[in-house]
Amino acid sequence: MRATLILFTSIILISCQRNQSKSDSNPDSFVIPYPTGDSINYIQVGNSSRKYLLYRPSNLNTPRALVIALHGGGGQGIGVANPGQHPLSVYRSVADDKEFILVYPEGSLDIQGNPGWNDCRSDAPSGSSGDDLSFLGDLISKLQAELRVLPSNTYVVGTSNGAVMTFAYAFHYPSTIKAIAVSSANLPALPKTGACTSGPNIPIPIMMTFGTADPAMPVNGGCVANIGGNCNRGTVISQQNTLAFWLVLNGLSGTNPVQTTINVNSTDQGVAEKNFYAGPHPVIHFKLHGAGHPVPSKTVNTDYSPSSGYQNRDIEFADETWNFFESLNE
Repeated sequence: MRATLILFTSIILISCQRNQSKSDSNPDSFVIPYPTGDSINYIQVGNSSRKYLLYRPSNLNTPRALVIALHGGGGQGIGVANPGQHPLSVYRSVADDKEFILVYPEGSLDIQGNPGWNDCRSDAPSGSSGDDLSFLGDLISKLQAELRVLPSNTYVVGTSNGAVMTFAYAFHYPSTIKAIAVSSANLPALPKTGACTSGPNIPIPIMMTFGTADPAMPVNGGCVANIGGNCNRGTVISQQNTLAFWLVLNGLSGTNPVQTTINVNSTDQGVAEKNFYAGPHPVIHFKLHGAGHPVPSKTVNTDYSPSSGYQNRDIEFADETWNFFESLNE
């Protein structure tokens, strides 16, 4: 009787294991391990617990893509995700419409205790000093596994310090992403050694927006946000040389761009000039005439200040970047 019971139990266990195996291999059994809406999450990186906000649109069960949005330095941190507070928050409505997961990581603290990013600048003593590369690398790897999103559908965007960090991430981990987009950032003039100096080993599609009157990220290169004249936030090359770097990397130097002009808001300082460099690894360069450091937006206004200048309001950064990303997989 006992032998019969053991045999019967074994059959049940084997059957359950087989059914579980079938369930695990069934794509329909996949469940996103995050609630809908906003959730604050943490990941352990070395001895540090690092924070990120993940936004999952309602009724989203199978993400089409993963977008990582990096805030600027010394400001709101993941507060840029708050609806209506910052142009980077507009990605939320784009995520709703286009069905992707949106993540806002929080940078490490600078010497003033504000969240920022330890990017490729070697001459920025007032900047962040955390291991932000490992944080972003571990985070993106974790999210791709959890969400079943491939590198071909993974994108990183950023503004200001977050944009320079986007460069740094692309330089170190280019095979983990499809493309990047940056607002108001030039490449470092004195980069750290290694990948920061050599750059990525593969082409990376990129969209860039530059204000022609940016007081914080100097148009012709020089000291970043040089308030007080100490140049303690490092130095960068010019906007033109930054563009030239990516054109060379992506095999587009000498290519004539298709140029269009966008002027839907006559109250800002000038038009948005779009230059599209077509190729297998395209580059889009927005030259925002009269604009300063703020992320361009038609819906979330950033007030003028002497340290940041005027905002361009002819384009929506979030919409333009997603349109660019989506076109890469058509």
